[in-house]
Amino acid sequence: MDNQSTSSIQWKQMFSLLALYASVIIGWIAYHRYQPALLDTFNMTEFEPILIWGQAIILIITPPLAGYLGDKYRNKLGNRLRIVTLGVSFAAMIFMTVAFTLIVNPPQSFVVYALPVLVILWLFAMSLFTSPAISTIEMFSPSTKLPITVAALTITSDLLYSLEPVIVDIIDYLGGAATFAVGGIIVSISGYLLRKFSLEVTDNGQEARPDDYNPKTKMGKVILLGIGMGLFSGLIIEVFPDYLDKLKSIVGITGQWISSIVLILTAIFSIIISRKVTKNNIIKLLSIGLVFAAISTLGIFTISSDMLVIVALVVFAVFYAMVNVTALPLALQNTSVKEKVLGVGIFFCGFEIPNSVIDVLLM
Repeated sequence: MDNQSTSSIQWKQMFSLLALYASVIIGWIAYHRYQPALLDTFNMTEFEPILIWGQAIILIITPPLAGYLGDKYRNKLGNRLRIVTLGVSFAAMIFMTVAFTLIVNPPQSFVVYALPVLVILWLFAMSLFTSPAISTIEMFSPSTKLPITVAALTITSDLLYSLEPVIVDIIDYLGGAATFAVGGIIVSISGYLLRKFSLEVTDNGQEARPDDYNPKTKMGKVILLGIGMGLFSGLIIEVFPDYLDKLKSIVGITGQWISSIVLILTAIFSIIISRKVTKNNIIKLLSIGLVFAAISTLGIFTISSDMLVIVALVVFAVFYAMVNVTALPLALQNTSVKEKVLGVGIFFCGFEIPNSVIDVLLM
């Protein structure tokens, strides 16, 4: 079935992708909540800088590797689902192993060696399937409607990160062992559904090859698109929550919740803007989004008036949404048919570079 030749989005398949993407985001929230807690519980805080550097390296190099393997399977076996299944299975296994480790409370001598290895393996497993899974978006949507389906990913991400304080409370209530066990189950189920529904839009397991994209991948442009989007993502998730605490006396809520509101606004604007994006105006909209998101970010950090900072946050949400719904579709436009999964991997490699730099700087 050549869904690129149709005019409709395959929403059943998209919802399975969104479910898997949601499980990844919740997994990341759980990781950031429990990684420091686990190290503190087992008196291993000296490993934290190593894990942060390890996280940065893994999140930068794994997406292109996963993309390369995804394209290899796609070109050899007809689809990229093998690498998605492998990554999901590996991630679920690590989830369950961490949960079991927390339940049995092994000797300190075992934990010192096992826990850092498990954390590194978990990071690798989660990164292994994310890019190939997200690349399936081009199977479920005609190219003209990619901004809408990408907006669905953006909305999922923004809403979940906006609910991070609530999710953290739920995680704390469940406890570490239950959180990782549930995480393993959710990843397994969502991965299974994505594979099952993805096969429905293939011809006997063979993916259709769209012919409306560039024959040669422009990797430099693709990685720059990822860096541009990743920079603003890293700022709003990692930097804004603490910095915006200064507004608490005016709005009555913490910086974390102010950031959450900005993310909700971004999700709303993403819906509106995605319907205005076309192949002819996508570069213009992305350029406008990057420039004005940068200007508003500069204003947020330099303007002395708290009321004007709030205005700058709303402006940022508008143009950050514009970047969100145009960057990945434009990256896909600049990726060849044979390197589609690698292109998404390179995009997320770029996305993770500023995020990783911010994490290292905040150590």
